Amino acid sequence: MAFSPRRGWEPVRVPHPAGRGGKVHNFGEFFGFEGPCRGLQAKRAPKRPPARRGDQVKKLAPPQTETMLRLMTLSDSTQNLEAMQYVVFQFDFKEYEQFIIECPPGSIRFNNLLRVAVFCDNLGFLVENDAVDREAVYELFPIPWVKVEPVIQGMRRELDWPDAFDYFERLGRDYVKWWEGKRKRVKPLPPLPESAAPRALTVARTRPPAPVRPTTPPRTASPVAAGARPGMPQRPPVRPAGAGPQPSPGKPVLRVLARPGLKLGKSVKVVKKERAAAKGRARAKAKGKARPKSRPKPKSRPKSKGKRR
Repeated sequence: MAFSPRRGWEPVRVPHPAGRGGKVHNFGEFFGFEGPCRGLQAKRAPKRPPARRGDQVKKLAPPQTETMLRLMTLSDSTQNLEAMQYVVFQFDFKEYEQFIIECPPGSIRFNNLLRVAVFCDNLGFLVENDAVDREAVYELFPIPWVKVEPVIQGMRRELDWPDAFDYFERLGRDYVKWWEGKRKRVKPLPPLPESAAPRALTVARTRPPAPVRPTTPPRTASPVAAGARPGMPQRPPVRPAGAGPQPSPGKPVLRVLARPGLKLGKSVKVVKKERAAAKGRARAKAKGKARPKSRPKPKSRPKSKGKRR
C-alpha cells in the first residue's frame, strides 16, 4: 500500500517476474487487514517444489514431437524390438571372427545386430541435423555402441568400409558422456541386504551348446601279414593257379558240381538244360494247360499191286 494526500491508501502495481505487464497485489486484503504495509513489496515468493524428471527435459517443438512419436512407433515394431532385446540383453561377443563364425550373414542374430546398427545410425543422422532433440533421444532410446564396437570395427576392416555406421559411433560416444554426467545426478540404488542371495549381473548366454559327437567303437586291428609294414595297404593274397576267378564282394559264389566222367564244359551245359526244362514246366503249370505229348505220325502203307484180271 502507498499513501497519497489526494487518494489516500491505494494498492501498488508490482511488475511481473517474467516482465510481461504487471499484476496488482493488495497486501492488505491478502493478510486480512487494512493499513500501512510498508516493506511487503520486497517479500520473496515461496520456494517451488523440486522439479520432476519431465520438467528437466526441455519442451519439444511440434515437428520434433511428431518425429519422435514416429521413431517410437518404429522402434516398437516386432522385428526391431526383438533385435534391440537381443543386442541389449544377450549379445556378448568380443571378437569379430568369433561372431562371424557363430552368426554367419543371413542368420537371425546377424540380422538383429544389423537392424540395431542401421536404426541407431539413422537416429544419429537425425540428431546431428537437429531434426530431433539430442537429450530426448538419449532419454527414450538405448544406444548400445559400447557392446557392438568390436564387431563393427572388424566389419569395417573386412569390408574396407572405414566410415560404416559412423553416425552410430558418434552418437554412441556422445551418449556415454551424457550418461556419465547424468549418473551423478541420479539417486543411487539402495544396497542389497546381507541375507539376500547375490544375483548375476549379466544374462546367461542363450546360444545352444555345440552338439556332442557320437562315440565310435574302436576299430579292430586286421591281422598283418608277416613282413608287412604296419599302416601300409596290404596286397591281396596270391591265389593258386587254376582256382578260378576271384568272386566280387557281396555276391554269392555259384559252385557247379560236375558229374563224374564229364568235363567242366559238359556239366555247365547239363545245368543250363535242366534250368530251361524247369522254367518250361513252371510256365505250363501257371497257365494250367499241360502240353500234350506229340504222337508219332502213322506210316503210310504202300499200295499193293493186284493182278489184273
